[in-house]
Amino acid sequence: MSDPTKKPGDNKKNIFKSFKEKTAQIKGKLAMVLSGKAPSDKRNSVLTDLKNAFHHINPKKAVWSVIGATLAIYLLTGLYVVNPGEQAVIRRFGTPQVQPVSEGLHYRLPYPIDTVEKVNVSEVRRADIGMTLPDHLHQDDDAPQAIQLLTGDENIITSQAIVHYKVSDAAKFLYNVNGNSEQLVRYSVEAALVQAMASTPVDDILSTEKVAAQNAVMQLAQGALDRYDAGIQITAFNIQEIVPPDAVSSSFLDVTTAKEDKETSINEANGYANSLIPQARADANKTVSDAEAYKAEQISRATGDTEKFLSMLAEYQKNSAIYTADTTKYRLLLETLEKILPNVKMYIVDSADGRVNVKLFDESLSGNTSVGVGD
Repeated sequence: MSDPTKKPGDNKKNIFKSFKEKTAQIKGKLAMVLSGKAPSDKRNSVLTDLKNAFHHINPKKAVWSVIGATLAIYLLTGLYVVNPGEQAVIRRFGTPQVQPVSEGLHYRLPYPIDTVEKVNVSEVRRADIGMTLPDHLHQDDDAPQAIQLLTGDENIITSQAIVHYKVSDAAKFLYNVNGNSEQLVRYSVEAALVQAMASTPVDDILSTEKVAAQNAVMQLAQGALDRYDAGIQITAFNIQEIVPPDAVSSSFLDVTTAKEDKETSINEANGYANSLIPQARADANKTVSDAEAYKAEQISRATGDTEKFLSMLAEYQKNSAIYTADTTKYRLLLETLEKILPNVKMYIVDSADGRVNVKLFDESLSGNTSVGVGD
């Protein structure tokens, strides 16, 4: 029967306590054996205890298990992850593989056979030309210097610009670019600036040809980087400032302002012309259309009158016996009276004494002027 005074956890505590005691004893015996202080019989007993503790383990299997586990861990070290926006390049015995590895989970042969280097190809990098931006730190031997350029008309200007670029090929970027990539981009852009400005007059650079000069510099610099096989792609190039020499800066400013005013006036004149010409063309088309309509109307009316007259003539000729000369005179008389009588005033006067008051015919007369009827 179990002792009712014991708690359920007492057995576990006793087992743990006995395990700790045995462990302490084994540690003590091992210390004595290793230090050489224990008697030979005790040492033999310790070795016997150790053999008895591990006698159920096959040494060959244990060794092969350890070797297999170590090999499995070694092979698993070949797993690697390429993050989004990155490219990885594998070097096999120091020789880089041509094809870069895209993002995702991949496997390579473990070190030292294969090694992996990763490059962020989505990051837009920046190089400053002729100036140092406050948030862009440089080493002392890598700081950009102010550059002076000779223009096509033999003027000297100072330029400041910013170029943005990114990695297009990780393998070329890692192993074909010897040194600082930003420095390589800066030197390529500076050389392109010298070449582009040497064929462009200073007035054009300061006024209307700035965008074209930027595009030319970008193409020349990209061509140089492609010849270097650097794996770099220029994404943007902006000239921040083009400064003429201080002695003639005011004159350059006046010229630039005059050219801008000229372009403004030309644009305004073109806009005014573009607004007038369509209206004039519309008015001309309307006039032509009205004239053609009036012409058609007059022709139609004349044609109608002619046809009417011809039909009346034909009718007259068919009934010439009816329409005699007296009939025609009488008709003309009636038509004349129809035109005259509406404008004639008629007065009917009844005078017993045979006299008529002339005021009835002309109101400007005054007095008792009268005319005899018989006069």
